[in-house]
Amino acid sequence: MPIGQAKFGLLGGVVDPGQLELIQSQTLSGTPSTLVFNDLQTNKYDIHFMTISNFKPQSNNKHLALRYQVNGTTTTGFDYKYAMQRQTASTSSELKIGNDSKIWLAYNCGINQNSLNGYIIFYNLKSSYAFINTHFYQIDKDNNISTNFQTAVRDEVGGVDGIEFATSGGNLEHGLFSLYGIRSWE
Repeated sequence: MPIGQAKFGLLGGVVDPGQLELIQSQTLSGTPSTLVFNDLQTNKYDIHFMTISNFKPQSNNKHLALRYQVNGTTTTGFDYKYAMQRQTASTSSELKIGNDSKIWLAYNCGINQNSLNGYIIFYNLKSSYAFINTHFYQIDKDNNISTNFQTAVRDEVGGVDGIEFATSGGNLEHGLFSLYGIRSWE
């Protein structure tokens, strides 16, 4: 399409590709063991964007994990693969994990006042290969600045119809999780 030429949608409105459209926000209250998003609207969006703000686990030194749901059931098989670059004030490491039962999004989350923040971009959740890119930063359990970047994939037959978050032990405590669809040209 030539630059400057508008494309109109089904009902006559101008299509604005790349626009974020809020699907759902969930604020943690109480101390649930998991947080699930099951209205992904994959029939409407091929790319999803999630923000996580001010996440804290119930107890110190827990890791934040993500699993997918397929047909309403959490996938716990060893079908997740990821590579992560982690940086703290004192260390730098690279993790390459094949065949894990979850995707670890952030390690050593603390309960101090400067909690975990970041985002996840989900690609092709409705396909057998659901990819993500992430970036998170925090003041960790030792009061150090910590950041990580990651790419991951789930390679199992069947599209994703839910996203589940949990910790390495104990419950989730605090945070705002917001899921958006990214509008395409279609």
